[in-house]
Amino acid sequence: MSRSNPGVARLLSAMKKLTREVNDQEICRRLEILINSEKEDLPPSSVKSLLEDPADFDPSTVAEPYTQYVKHYLYMVKREERNREKQRQETESRKQARAGKKKSAPARKKARKTASKKSSSSR
Repeated sequence: MSRSNPGVARLLSAMKKLTREVNDQEICRRLEILINSEKEDLPPSSVKSLLEDPADFDPSTVAEPYTQYVKHYLYMVKREERNREKQRQETESRKQARAGKKKSAPARKKARKTASKKSSSSR
């Protein structure tokens, strides 16, 4: 990574952590190429606000060669949030299903015991 563009390097590092698809890898690779060829850097204050609060960040405030990468980063953050929420819901539904099975299992055992007592008493 280029030391002359520390702001973009921080963005690239954050993007690599969120990489999930081949498309993400390709965009990160292109950003690395841009870092090495572009003289202009992102202002540290912009990068800081982007990384700390991506939901409220306006991509139009970023210089032109980096706008598309910032937009993709925002997309990656939203996708990650959706995936976490989906996993959380799946985990909760599994827990509820297990809890339902545990509650119904004692009821079945009682029914079996009662049925076996009735059949043995009728003999």
